[in-house]
Amino acid sequence: MDPLQPRLVHVRKGRIEPVGSWLYVWVDADDGSVAHIGATGFDPELRAFLHVTSDDPDLGRVRAHVPRWDSRDFDVLAFPLPVDVPRPEVKRILTARLEASEYPHPMPAEALLNARVATVIDAIVDAIEARTAAPRD
Repeated sequence: MDPLQPRLVHVRKGRIEPVGSWLYVWVDADDGSVAHIGATGFDPELRAFLHVTSDDPDLGRVRAHVPRWDSRDFDVLAFPLPVDVPRPEVKRILTARLEASEYPHPMPAEALLNARVATVIDAIVDAIEARTAAPRD
């Protein structure tokens, strides 16, 4: 049996210093539509919790902006991002790709400039398609 290893959470001068990098996609469990795309340095479970419990629209974006959020079922697909892949860029390009009338479609030209970002986005789109094609749990 492996010895218990602590997880270190840095709190400096009253602020938490996140150490992760995640992109997450809220998928409607019934119809497979994408309801929200987010990116965070915090645990995806924490962000999902804040999205549905916080009255602050900057923290509870799903609660503030997704219609009927409290009567729908969602699957949140969370993807750890490599350290060399910038969250804002991946979120912006993925959002543009998923908002297009059809996906997958050719990668936006700006993503082609960064092959690493394009690879990450392709993997995320593949996972979304697999989840929406799978039977509901």
